[in-house]
Amino acid sequence: ARELGLRAVILIPEDASPVKVAGTRALGAEVLQEGITLVNREERLRSEAAARGMAVVHPFDDWEMIHGHASAALEALEDDPELGAFVVPIGGGGLVSGIALAVKATRPAVRVIGVEPAAADDARRSFESRTLQRLGQVPQTVADGVRPMAIGTRPFEVLIEHGLLDDVITVGEEEILDATRAAWLGGKVVVEPTGALPLAAWRSGQVRAEGPVALLLSGGNADPRLMARVLDPGSAKG
Repeated sequence: ARELGLRAVILIPEDASPVKVAGTRALGAEVLQEGITLVNREERLRSEAAARGMAVVHPFDDWEMIHGHASAALEALEDDPELGAFVVPIGGGGLVSGIALAVKATRPAVRVIGVEPAAADDARRSFESRTLQRLGQVPQTVADGVRPMAIGTRPFEVLIEHGLLDDVITVGEEEILDATRAAWLGGKVVVEPTGALPLAAWRSGQVRAEGPVALLLSGGNADPRLMARVLDPGSAKG
């Protein structure tokens, strides 16, 4: 929006990482947080857009966003045509939908695997039941980028109805923190816990694929409030 000289109003839940909020404001957006939760944000999004006469750009339930994410898969396949699987974080499902569309259109044998916290396993439930499942309450997980209570209707169409998702893996909170720590200290890659979900799945031994595996480490908004917990396994949990 800044590059195009357009106004951007972003709705972010009150309990979101302050790093994400600060980063959004630094890019020039107006951020709305007061009274916004993961439960009511869809309703607030529509009402604010209508009141301001602005267009809605949904973070994951939007075809343009989904199609844009497909480029990550195309670039990786160009780098390594022998890839056997993509492992991708799954929250609302937009990112993994774009990956799945690109992969299955060009290399259908390559597996597409979503990863989510065990505490936020709506995608796994949807995958197993073939029906859209919604969590009964906002999930409590260190991976705050994948806390939607259900995947979007468009991602559901891509991933479940059209069967482009091959598996959903869930990982525990300590596995997520361990993977984040490994990325930071071992790989020298600063990802937030959400971005470390694919690495957590890989380290857990649950990923099954023939050939090299691409782990999409997406999200670098590391919250200072979590740094001690990530870097010091013996620190107090909270």
